[in-house]
This record gives sequence, C-alpha cells and structure tokens, in this order.
Amino acid sequence: MNLNDVTSLLWIATFCFGISFVLGMVKTRHSFPYGLQECPFILIVIGFFLQTRALYLRGIEVHGCPLGNGLERTQFILWSLILAFLLLRLVWQLNLLGTFCAGASLLLGSLSLGLKDWDAPYWKAEGYTRLFQDPWIELHASLAIFSYGLFCLLAVVSIMYLSQRQTLLSRKPGFLGPFLPPIQELEVAAFRLLAVGVTFLSLSMVVGTMHWTRHPEFVSQTKLAVTSALWIGYLVLLGMRMSNRLYGSRFAKWTIALFAIALLSLSLVSSKQKKQAFHALPLQPLALNLR
Repeated sequence: MNLNDVTSLLWIATFCFGISFVLGMVKTRHSFPYGLQECPFILIVIGFFLQTRALYLRGIEVHGCPLGNGLERTQFILWSLILAFLLLRLVWQLNLLGTFCAGASLLLGSLSLGLKDWDAPYWKAEGYTRLFQDPWIELHASLAIFSYGLFCLLAVVSIMYLSQRQTLLSRKPGFLGPFLPPIQELEVAAFRLLAVGVTFLSLSMVVGTMHWTRHPEFVSQTKLAVTSALWIGYLVLLGMRMSNRLYGSRFAKWTIALFAIALLSLSLVSSKQKKQAFHALPLQPLALNLR
C-alpha cells in the first residue's frame, strides 16, 4: 500500500466502501458474531480517512482545494457524502443508511477512477501556479461541492424512501423492507437534508456572486447558467416541500433527478473544457464547475 499515491489511496478507499456495502447487505440476512457487527461501519471510517488523505495530498500538489477535474470533484462530493453520514449518524440512527452511502461511493468512486480522462493533470501545464488565486472563490467552490455531497446523501435517503414505500404498497416484506427505517423518519430526514444543502449552496452562490460582479469576464455564461439553474431548482423544490405542494414519492423522485442533473452538469462542463485546462491562465477556474 502506497500511502503517498493519490490514485492508489482512492482505489483502496473505494474497495473499503465496496466491502462495507457487501457486508451491510449480507448483514440484513445473516447475523454476525459479536465483535464483527460494526465491521461495515469501521470499513466506511477507514475508507473515509484514506479518501481524506488522498484529497489532502492532491491539494498539496495543486496548491489549493482539489476541485480542478472530474475525478477531484466527484471524490470531493463522495467525501462530503460520507462526512455528512458520519455526522448525521450521531443524530439519526437510520438503518442501512451507511450501506446505501457505501454503495453510492463504490459506484461513483469506481466510475471516476475508471475514466482516465477525468483525472487530467492540469497542474502540470506550463505556467501553472495554483488552482485558485482568490481564497473567496476557493470558499465558493468548496461550499458548492459540499452542498452536492449533501444532495447526494439526500438522493440516497430518497432511494431508501422509495424502496420502503414500494414494500408497504406491495404488503410484502421484500428483501430490504424489514431493515429500512420507518417511512416517516426517512421523509423527515430528506426534508432536513434538503434544507441544509440549499443553505450551503446559497452561501456558495452569495460568495461567487460577489466575485462575479467584480470580474464577470472570468465566468463563462454556460457555467453561470448551469449553476444558477441548479440553485433555483433546489430552491423551488424546498419551497414546494415546505408548502406541502410536493411530498412523498414525487418529492423523492425530484431529489434524485436533480442530483443526477448536477452530476451530468459536472461531466458536461469538464468535457467541454478539457482542451482549455492545459492552457488556462491561473485566474480562470472560478465558477462552480472548476477546471
């Protein structure tokens, strides 16, 4: 194990999440011996620390918060997802939440590591100094990506909600039904996660707008349109949920759809800007979907 190689650390972390997911699913059907019952959770913690070290090392390499390509943004989102889960575990004891989070980290983590183009070495470009020249823009990007991690956790909770709802409608226990939290708890957790996520995204937009008004030339219209559309979408979703105009399965499906759009927007902007990444001026990566 090379604890100084970013890619190796991320692969090992993804492997830990994968084993945790498998053990978590097995645990629903088979009882583990005393002392091994917390193995899935322990593996998540180990994976989180390995992922944290990998992002720390990459941050040193790029001289800033590592958000410069698809791999870094995806891994930061997954890091935020696991961090949110670890914090919320102290408040909400939602059964199988860790297993579902580990499954999401396995899927998206493997995807980001498997697509080599997502880890373009922009920091090796001629004239590169650091990813962010303005600390406020670094804060803007970090808050935005962290909010995406919360929205990822929201999507996970919504998938659990839809699974539990289907179990109740079919009047059959199903595979996971008996082990999922009550549907009311999932609905409350989803609403709170949406509110917290929108708060962080709104703070990010405020910080980003302060810079954009002074230097609009550094933010492309595409980035501005995508970022604003996602923010407005989550604001509308929160407003409709608070007014009880959207709830239940429709609310859950919309949270999943919005997060999928958020992920696709990251990939879209990254692919469009790949050619520019190696010739960019140090001041250019300034919007939510950063080079």
